[in-house]
Amino acid sequence: MDVRIVVTLKGETAIIGIQQPDCDPVFHTIQGGLPGALEAVPRMLAEAQERWQTNPKYPKTEAKLESPPTPQPQPARQQSAGRSASRQQAHSASGQQALL
Repeated sequence: MDVRIVVTLKGETAIIGIQQPDCDPVFHTIQGGLPGALEAVPRMLAEAQERWQTNPKYPKTEAKLESPPTPQPQPARQQSAGRSASRQQAHSASGQQALL
């Protein structure tokens, strides 16, 4: 039997992951730190093996996802000629760059 067991500790919370080839992983979260996690592993392994005998993989989804709508290109904005000309005059007259 080839089984991988991973214990991740965050304070007194343990996340236990159990996986076997060709089967989806099983995860459990328990309180009690490392001692609690090590005590729970044999029971969790037995539960995982029992589950894998009947359902080794999670069921595939049958839902069809809809594609998002394609964005429509927006027409480019055009500035009025008078406003653009007055900006150019102000820029060249002052000799400075201005953000308008």
